[in-house]
Amino acid sequence: MASKKTRGSILSGYLPENPLFRLLAINGVIGLGISALVLAGLFWANIGNLRTLVMASDNPVLPIVMLACGLIITLCSVVMGSAVMMLKPQDDDRNRKGPKFKAVSALLAPRENLTPVSVPVRPNR
Repeated sequence: MASKKTRGSILSGYLPENPLFRLLAINGVIGLGISALVLAGLFWANIGNLRTLVMASDNPVLPIVMLACGLIITLCSVVMGSAVMMLKPQDDDRNRKGPKFKAVSALLAPRENLTPVSVPVRPNR
């Protein structure tokens, strides 16, 4: 009987095979945990009497869900974005000696035919 190789992790069956999506999924879960900790810390410390205001409202679930959604979107995006920005660039076989983008090379090109233009200055009215 042929057995399927496992990667040594229980969660490997639930994570995507693509390395970029795997990176984003893992860091998204980390951002979710951080946002849960921040939400719990806000209510535990009662910053700005937030816990008192929420518990005194008619429907305390709605403000908690709204605050949690904002924290989840913000902190998951921060963690996933920082993970992507920390990736090392892949080296190409080609040696590039100039800017990689045409727009940047157009900005850095020497401009020989430029002449200064005088602009008259008017006093403020």
